[in-house]
Amino acid sequence: MRHFAALSLALPALLAACELTPRQECEWPHQRELRVVREEIKQVETNLDRGFRLVPTQSTTGLHYCIDHWGDPELCDAEDGRPMFDRRPISRAAEEAKFQALIAERARLMQALNQCAAQFPE
Repeated sequence: MRHFAALSLALPALLAACELTPRQECEWPHQRELRVVREEIKQVETNLDRGFRLVPTQSTTGLHYCIDHWGDPELCDAEDGRPMFDRRPISRAAEEAKFQALIAERARLMQALNQCAAQFPE
C-alpha cells in the first residue's frame, strides 16, 4: 500500500515531465512526415541504383530474391526462411520524377521545422 501511495504522489510529476513544449507540438507532425519522406528517398535511390525494384512475392516455388545483411538482393528460395521478393522493372523517368518530388517535400518539411524553431525558440 505504501508503494501505491508513493506512486500516486509521483504520477503527476511524471506526467508533467512528459508534456510537450509548444515547439515540440509544432515540430512533431513535420518530423514524423520527414522520417517517412527520408525513407522513401532512400528506397527510390536504391531503385535507381539497381535499375529495378523488389516487390514481395506470395509464391513459395522457384528462385526469388532475398535481402542480404548489407541490403543487397541475392537469389534465394523458400527453404532459406527469409522474406522473398520478385524483381520488377522501373521507369527511370518516373523514378526520377518521384525522387525530385520527394526532395521538394523534404525541403518543405525542413522549412516547416525552421518556422517552428523561429516561432517557439527554446
